[in-house]
Amino acid sequence: MPDASASPADIAASKPIVSSDAPGADPAPAARASQAIPPEVVRRTLAASIKDGVAASVMNGLAGGYIGPFVILGGSGLIELAALSALPGVAAAVVQCFAAEVTDSVGRRRAIVVLSAVGQALAMLPVCVAIFFRFEICYWIMLAGYVLYVGLPNFGIPAWQSLMGDLVPADRRGGYFGLRNALCGGVYTATFLIAGWWLVLCGKEEGFALLGLSGRNFGFLVLFGLAGVARCVSAWYLSRMHDVPYTPHPRDRFTLLDFVRRAPRAHFGRFVLYLTLVHVGYGFMGPFYGWYLLDQCQFTTGVYANVLVVGMAIGVFTHALWGRLADRVGNKRVITICGIGAIFFPVLLLFCRTPWHFAAVQFYDGVMTAGYAIATGNYIFDVVSPPKRARCVAYYTLFITVGITLGAFPGALVAKYVPMPLALGPLSITHAFQLLLVGSVILRLLANVLLLGSFQEFRLSRPVFVAEGAKAS
Repeated sequence: MPDASASPADIAASKPIVSSDAPGADPAPAARASQAIPPEVVRRTLAASIKDGVAASVMNGLAGGYIGPFVILGGSGLIELAALSALPGVAAAVVQCFAAEVTDSVGRRRAIVVLSAVGQALAMLPVCVAIFFRFEICYWIMLAGYVLYVGLPNFGIPAWQSLMGDLVPADRRGGYFGLRNALCGGVYTATFLIAGWWLVLCGKEEGFALLGLSGRNFGFLVLFGLAGVARCVSAWYLSRMHDVPYTPHPRDRFTLLDFVRRAPRAHFGRFVLYLTLVHVGYGFMGPFYGWYLLDQCQFTTGVYANVLVVGMAIGVFTHALWGRLADRVGNKRVITICGIGAIFFPVLLLFCRTPWHFAAVQFYDGVMTAGYAIATGNYIFDVVSPPKRARCVAYYTLFITVGITLGAFPGALVAKYVPMPLALGPLSITHAFQLLLVGSVILRLLANVLLLGSFQEFRLSRPVFVAEGAKAS
C-alpha cells in the first residue's frame, strides 16, 4: 500500500483543521482560495487534473508496472531488487524536501509541476537505451533511469498537493479524489493488463525480434517508449490548470529537524510514524512479490498481469465508495478499518498455491488498499493548513520511503541467507518468501498495536450519515 504528509506540529485536539506547526492557525485559507476562484475555472482545472491523471496512469501502467518485471526476467538477485524498490523512493523523498523550499521561494506551483512531469517523460530515454546493453550493464543504467523516473516527478508533488488542496472544497475531497482515483485506476488496470499480454505475444512471435533485440525485449522497448509519450500528454494537461496565488509566510517554514523533534508530540506526526512502520512491513515483502510470482512460481507476464489486475480492478470500483464513506465517518476511521485489514494480506498469501488463489487474495488487498490510499491522502488536507502542505508532504514522503528502505534490504538479506526449511513453532517455513510474509505480518501488527490509536480524527467529531436529499432541508 504504497505511491501517495507530514506535520511537524503540535495539533490541538480542539482545533480540527489546523496547521501542524502553528497551534491555532487559521484553517480557512483553502476554503477562501477555492471560493475566490470563479466556479467555471475551478471546474475546468479539476477536469484537467483528471485528464492529467489518466494520461499519467497510462505511463505508470506501461513503465512503472513493468520496469520491475524487466529486471526480474533479466535475472537480477534479491539485493538488486531491493535497491530498485528502495533507492528511487529515497531519492524522490530527498528531492521533495528540496522541492518544498523551491515551492515556497518561487510561489508558481503550476510551473514546478509541469517541469517535473516533462522531466519524468525525458527519464524514459535512459530506460529505453538500457535495453540495448547486456544485463550486467543494463541493470545499472536501468536503475539510474528509474531513479530519475521516480525522483523527477516528486519534485512537483509538494506543489501539486498544495495546489489541489486550495482548489478542491473540503467537503468534496473524498468524492472528487475517489472519482479521480477510480478513473485513473481503471486506466492503469487496463494498461497494465494489455501490457502483460503484449509481452507474452512479443515473446512468442519471432517477427518482434527487431533492432537486434529479442522479441520480449523489443516489447519492453515499445512499452517504455509509449510511457514517455503518455507523460508528455499528462504534462500538457497540467499546464492547463489554474495556478492559485501562493504566498507562504516565514512562520510557515520549519526544518526536518523541527519535524523530527515535534512529531512524537503531534497527532499528525504520530500518524506519519504509524505509516512509516506500516511501510517497513510492506518493504519487507513487497519488492519481492513480483520475483516470487515470475521467477519462483514461473508465471508468464500475462498470468502475472491477470493476478495483479484483480486487485487493481476492485480498487477502481471501491475508491469512490471509500471516498464517500470517508466524507461521512472521517478519514481516521477508514484508516483504522483498512490498517487492521492490511495485516491479513500477507497471512492469506501464505496459503496461495495457484494463480486463482493469488487472484482471490489480490481482490481482498485491492479493497483494503483503495480505502487506505484515499483516507491517508485526505488526512493531510484535514490537518495541515495550505501554506505548510508542500513542506509537510515532502517530509511525509521522506519518512515513508525510509520505512520501505528499512524493510527492503533486511528482507533481501533474510530471504537470501536464512536457510530453508525453517520451523517457527508449529509453523513450517519451506520457502524464503514465506518467511518474508511472516515478518511483514509481525511488522504490520506492531504498527497498528503501537501507533494506530495515537492520532485522531480532526474533520469529524462523530460519524455523519445524512441522505443527499435531506441536506437542503
